[in-house]
Amino acid sequence: MRRFASVWLPAWPIERMRRADPDAVPDDRPLALVEAGARGIVVVAVNLLARGEGIRPGQSLADARAIFPGLLTRKIERDKDQAALVALARWSGRYGPARNSDGDKGLWIDVTGVPHLFGGEHHLMRDLAGRLRAFGLTVRAGLADTRLAATALARFAPVGAEGFAIAPAGQMQGALAGLPVEALGLEDEAVLLLKRLGLRRIGQLYELPRAALARRFRELRTGRRRTKDPADLAGVVLARLDAALGQAPEARCVLSEPPRYIARRVFSEPLISAEGIESAVTELAADLCKLLDQTAHGARRLQLCLYRVDGTMAEVRAGTSKPCREPIHLLKLLAPKVSTIDAGFGVDVLTLEAASLEQLDPTQASLSAGLDSDARGDPTQLIDKLANRLGAERVVRLARFSSHIPEQAEVRIPILTAKELPKTRFSAQESCMRGAIRPLLLFATPEPITVLAEVPEGPPARFTWRRVSHTVAKAEGPERIEPEWWRTIGNSAKPPRPRDYYRIEDDRGGRYWVFREGLYDRTPEAGPPVWYMHGLFG
Repeated sequence: MRRFASVWLPAWPIERMRRADPDAVPDDRPLALVEAGARGIVVVAVNLLARGEGIRPGQSLADARAIFPGLLTRKIERDKDQAALVALARWSGRYGPARNSDGDKGLWIDVTGVPHLFGGEHHLMRDLAGRLRAFGLTVRAGLADTRLAATALARFAPVGAEGFAIAPAGQMQGALAGLPVEALGLEDEAVLLLKRLGLRRIGQLYELPRAALARRFRELRTGRRRTKDPADLAGVVLARLDAALGQAPEARCVLSEPPRYIARRVFSEPLISAEGIESAVTELAADLCKLLDQTAHGARRLQLCLYRVDGTMAEVRAGTSKPCREPIHLLKLLAPKVSTIDAGFGVDVLTLEAASLEQLDPTQASLSAGLDSDARGDPTQLIDKLANRLGAERVVRLARFSSHIPEQAEVRIPILTAKELPKTRFSAQESCMRGAIRPLLLFATPEPITVLAEVPEGPPARFTWRRVSHTVAKAEGPERIEPEWWRTIGNSAKPPRPRDYYRIEDDRGGRYWVFREGLYDRTPEAGPPVWYMHGLFG
């Protein structure tokens, strides 16, 4: 008998947005997600505080603001919600290979033959609900013989403190009898007609004469405008009931698995020597690169698995800073780690998988043949060797960061990370840096200097830096750079002060970037203005 698990995430749009950008979804203010509809802007999702103020999904935004004028609103992001829901369904493959999203707030999993791996159905559902709650999600789940019955339990059955309900195998009638007719996933029109007939629970449909249902629907709708044929509505009700009880097949669209780029070797005689294993890995690297070349992809993460005859397994991982499908380079990354593996009583299966991919279109590196990458000065292979030998977190690269404070305008990130750079809500501040002249050498920590100026608010005339005096021949400025006050909100530390930057040149041709801090801060505790050396021009 088949068993299905259904997961319903009632607050999915808001919780998904909170996971993506915590600052966009505050917990201390009533929030509603809205979208434009035929009747204007409509509320489609609310948080608990907004619900406590009486705001409900389906209301117009005008009515919601009339109830609570201080309502915070955000536009719902349905495309991102659906993409994240599909990604969550792919993640749930540990509970069953056949699964997919269900509507815009749920997913289902065919768990047939899987519960014993978790110690039973109860332990499986507890593990599933617990992991989803650890993601910060509100979860309701159900387990039943059919997908429709599991969905009905997840959305309408009492789930208790653990957040899920389980229907005993083969007892769908009893499990669904007390649930409202809305649990069958019917249209509003069909639900309204059933309630007008006094049919409010699924159990009341069990003994209903089926031939009479369409006639009763037709009688209730006599003289009224029809949007659907009553017989069609009655047929949908009965079809859903049969599907929920397992008396009729139900349509299921299984989520297709992404293609796996994996090369495999199975040996009749186990490999014991290191030379034999290295030779097999060489063949696997060539096979894997052929697969990648056929689809114009390159590997970013490699996973080599060696299965021993005694049932144990050894694993080797490697990464690249850029997409790669060159067998020789991949082999150089794997070989130092493979040589340290103990083959034990022998290795009879080897697999090499590209666990992470990126698009890699063919490119012409040079007009002259025979010029290798080292001759062209390409550092990619050296970077990959250092990162895999020293550790992926120890080899870093500089990335731009949206800050107009010069020493904070870049960050260090591991070289083997994905192409995406750190993001910030204040990316608009980056525009103020465009076109600005910046020194070639910027000190991470500005160094104090002693300055003599002709006027207190003017540029320096002389300065002393590292015990050497300099006479200023030319000066340009000031360039006022204000502190980023929004980053210090809620911080008890002393807020930074504005800076006035000058580009200066001394009488010996040296060019410097200096700034003065605290010119207009005249409070006694602030002290006099202070000058710093921050960079050198070439």
